[in-house]
Amino acid sequence: MRTPKRPVTILVLLLSVLLLASACGSSNDPETWAEAEEDGRLRENFMTACVEANGEDGAAVEFTDAQIANYCECAFVEIVEYFGGSINGDNQLVDVADAVAGRDFEAFKDLESNLRDDPTQIPADIEAFLTGCANNV
Repeated sequence: MRTPKRPVTILVLLLSVLLLASACGSSNDPETWAEAEEDGRLRENFMTACVEANGEDGAAVEFTDAQIANYCECAFVEIVEYFGGSINGDNQLVDVADAVAGRDFEAFKDLESNLRDDPTQIPADIEAFLTGCANNV
């Protein structure tokens, strides 16, 4: 197994692709995780971008194909949960009623926008859970 590298590059790529791709598919920018689920592209775009980013030589995190799938699933779940969403028993994205203030879908979109301006400014707590995903595959 190869050692995981710093996941900054992958986060920037994933967040950018997440919102851009999901917003391009509909006339309305999603305002909640549930709306993003209704659009139907968020998870698929995330997983595609994550797999592609991690499958390239020199990727932020280097894994086997099976490890990439596990890492990407973990990263997706962690990002959704961090920003006030959840994946229910039907494997659908839903919003959590008691989400932490300032960590909702709007905050997710703000982070994505900020990272487009300066990809090096990844918050330490987000970097930590992505690193945790990398270490647990």
